[in-house]
Amino acid sequence: MSEHIGLEPRHEAYRERVREFVQSEIEPVVEDYEKRGEFPVDIIDKLGEAGLYGVTIPEKYGGEGRDYRSFVVAVEELCRVWKIPAGVVSLSGSLVGNTLLKFGNERQKEWLTDIYTENQITGVSLTEPQAGSDANAIETTAERDGDEYVINGHKVWTSHGSMSDLLLITARTDNTGAHDDVSILGIPHPQQRDGVEFVRDIPCMEGDAVVENEVEYNDVRVPADNLVGEEGRGFRYIMEALDIGRMGAAAQATGLIQGSLDASKEFADEREQFGEPIRSNQGISFKIADMKMDLESARLLTYQAAARLDAGERVTQDAAIAKTFASDAAMEAATEAVQIHGSRGYSKDYPVERYMREAKGIQIYEGTNEINRTVITRHLYD
Repeated sequence: MSEHIGLEPRHEAYRERVREFVQSEIEPVVEDYEKRGEFPVDIIDKLGEAGLYGVTIPEKYGGEGRDYRSFVVAVEELCRVWKIPAGVVSLSGSLVGNTLLKFGNERQKEWLTDIYTENQITGVSLTEPQAGSDANAIETTAERDGDEYVINGHKVWTSHGSMSDLLLITARTDNTGAHDDVSILGIPHPQQRDGVEFVRDIPCMEGDAVVENEVEYNDVRVPADNLVGEEGRGFRYIMEALDIGRMGAAAQATGLIQGSLDASKEFADEREQFGEPIRSNQGISFKIADMKMDLESARLLTYQAAARLDAGERVTQDAAIAKTFASDAAMEAATEAVQIHGSRGYSKDYPVERYMREAKGIQIYEGTNEINRTVITRHLYD
């Protein structure tokens, strides 16, 4: 078994465990789910049953209790074949799992246990029509009314919203308009909550199996105990969780580069033109060589960020670098994979056109790559 720099034998053994799961449970069914436009709830259940959900969550809460290098390895291996399960694992372990683990009260630790013992799907409701990269522009409010908060607002790009067992939502709990006005509240079983209206499924470039919702919150009442951490500190919690989320995105992108490379290698070896495999053409072989170089670079950056987080270091810049480089490289690799496949790559008979659509999303979420470059530059002058 080859060992990657920054990983230990136990991480490589875990990789093999995840890879076996992917080969047996995801590869045979991914195209069926995609054609039906169906979110893979059954696969999430199987991930949990196989002990691959809640990678970094302590065992006492139903997780695996592993480190962040294991987390990025798991996400990478899942995304090598399909991004949706990788995204579920990444989201539940970053913006949701990490936030509840570090800042949640005892009631919310029970949510955490339910998520990972019952293989529940989690969602986040952060973005608004006028508040994307400018997260401080949110207008959703949560006003205190006795022992409850009353939530009103309009959210878009609510990941897994209509499928989720638990939603975390950001809202203003004061009227200062500043970062210290933003709080996070949990909404268990939002489909059953009065006032939560899933207006529509947002049609995505990635495909119909993805669940991204536009949501209206109209006088939604939740217990005051559903406030995560302290009032007014939600923005700080999100920024901390984004370090992990960006590492997860970098791992997704790395998996996509591997998937693009695997598909391109196989096709270039089997496809013949002018009496020779097309890999004998430098125009093709150089594209494959570039994929391999980008793959190893993305891996090193992602594993380095994870190793530093495991060592207790703050990794805001490292995670931003890994996410930005890896997702740009994944977009390039997927585009070239389509080109290598020619007209077949343009069809849905091969997975590379899906890789291309999946890669574009990673350049945008967890902070657009333009925002991440701003983060990187800012830290150069700290």
